[in-house]
Amino acid sequence: MHLRTRQRVIGLLLLLLLAAILAPLVLRTPEQVRLALDMSIPEAPRISEPEIAPVVSEEEQAATDRQIDEEQQQVAAAEPEPRAAPPVVEEEPSADEEPSEAPQPAAQDAPQPGFTVQVASFSDVANAQALVARLREAGYSAYHREVRQDGNTWQRVFVGPEIKRERAEALRQRLADDKAFALEGLVRSFVP
Repeated sequence: MHLRTRQRVIGLLLLLLLAAILAPLVLRTPEQVRLALDMSIPEAPRISEPEIAPVVSEEEQAATDRQIDEEQQQVAAAEPEPRAAPPVVEEEPSADEEPSEAPQPAAQDAPQPGFTVQVASFSDVANAQALVARLREAGYSAYHREVRQDGNTWQRVFVGPEIKRERAEALRQRLADDKAFALEGLVRSFVP
């Protein structure tokens, strides 16, 4: 046999084989094809929703709510009224001068001694007042005092006072972490 004839016979056999494979698919209905290929989609399984039981009973929730309300009322009753510290002029005496007695505010108006956080010092009183206003708007108990030192007058801005040093340190850290201010303050003794 010639090479050409052999190639034609092989091609014919391949075409017959391909026709035998594809003919059943082409000549059948889609349902017969799905059945032949077993392409049926089974029904979705029935899934039962799990019953979720509450972790805390309603009685426990009501008792906890009452306890929280009572504790909030106790805290509100125990909190002293917030007072702004009156501006006091502090003068640091020079070596030639004797310390002078500054008039003390009345005992009932004076805040208790403790600690305060100095957050800024300005030469301009308007800058100090603006920072105090911003701090008060943010909920901080802020005030400023005029201090004379070495012939200069400074407007120091403070937040506080706090009775315990730990609370003043926590306040200083909160002011440093507050992105609206990011003030690195100093904890100082509060002098009424």
